[in-house]
Amino acid sequence: MKLGRFQEEVDGEVRWNLGKLYVRPSKTKDAYKVGLNLRQADRDEVAAQTVESPIRVLVDGITESRPCYTIETRGGSACGIFGTRDSGYPDCGVVWMLGTDDITTNSRTFLRYSRGWINELHKNYRMLYNVIDARNEIHIEWLSWMGFEFTKTIPQYGIERRKFLLFNRYV
Repeated sequence: MKLGRFQEEVDGEVRWNLGKLYVRPSKTKDAYKVGLNLRQADRDEVAAQTVESPIRVLVDGITESRPCYTIETRGGSACGIFGTRDSGYPDCGVVWMLGTDDITTNSRTFLRYSRGWINELHKNYRMLYNVIDARNEIHIEWLSWMGFEFTKTIPQYGIERRKFLLFNRYV
């Protein structure tokens, strides 16, 4: 799906109108809106990996990622942030996303356009990868549906030493 046809300019800023959701380039202030309202599964995953707060993790994600996008509801509430950052390996990007329950509320729209956005992230990287908390079953199902493969189980990962899964996708 070509995302260009959904692009529009509002008040001098670019965004993509996906019906019930908008996507636009992220701003640092989005980290506060999303970080304070994270889905419990995302909150648990952040806590399992690091001592940093979800807001700090999101601020770092926004500043280190190229590209980085924020998902907004029609009412203007930031409900998710996603992007890719360099991994240090040629053609490999670390893909990530954190969101609020508003993504679940708008799951049909989110699912409909997800593949287009993953393809957009692949423009800079042949391989996208990261790890995911094995407890996060809904996200694991979504990643599988998006064409990611789970290539390794890490029995003890992060500060909580929990089971995580390494996943990747090639184009």
